[in-house]
Amino acid sequence: METILVDDETKALDLIEFHIKEYLKDYNIVGRYTDIDTALIGILTKKPKILFLDINMPSGSGIELLAKINHLNIITIFLTAHSEYALEALKLNAFDYLLKPVNLDELLRVDKKIRNHVLLKKNIETITFKISSNHFIYEINEIVYARSEGNYTTIYFQDAKSIVITKNLKKIHQEYFDRLPFFRCHQSHIVNINHVRSYSNEEIVLSNQLTIPISQHHVAEFYELMRH
Repeated sequence: METILVDDETKALDLIEFHIKEYLKDYNIVGRYTDIDTALIGILTKKPKILFLDINMPSGSGIELLAKINHLNIITIFLTAHSEYALEALKLNAFDYLLKPVNLDELLRVDKKIRNHVLLKKNIETITFKISSNHFIYEINEIVYARSEGNYTTIYFQDAKSIVITKNLKKIHQEYFDRLPFFRCHQSHIVNINHVRSYSNEEIVLSNQLTIPISQHHVAEFYELMRH
């Protein structure tokens, strides 16, 4: 897995590079950078799958850098000496964070989480929706969200198409969306968490730029889900 390391401290870079080369043999370090500007060019050019990124650097903020590359969907793990920055990082869809100096056990924890995430992405599953006598087959990641109005539920897809099923959201949830990556965030909405681009305590923004409400009693569960 192509990996880039960004930290203004050479010793910190050396340490994490040592751990990766020694214990994570299938990680291929394709770049290491000590400043934000050079790192941005390297990331845009090499498009790594994994990024280990320092938060505080003299040349700029790692959080600002992540905001510029969020569209690339790189698995980003923040490196920080200050745990108070972790929440802000996670809100920006950072995958996880490691406190410096990097502890091997924590790095292995994050590695396991990454592998589970990649495995989930690779498993292309399908859902078959039955409408009258017709059956419609879609890949799970094609589905962005579902919205219910009374006894009718509309399923929306990546290509902006949609289908309407004459069942309420409760039945739709039970029959089709009762497992990850789907999450019922509201009495009228189910979202595919793979299409979540940002979120707050009140709303979720999806890959099609649509804003979906989130019920207050689902917020804690959703935040925990998005951390894994």
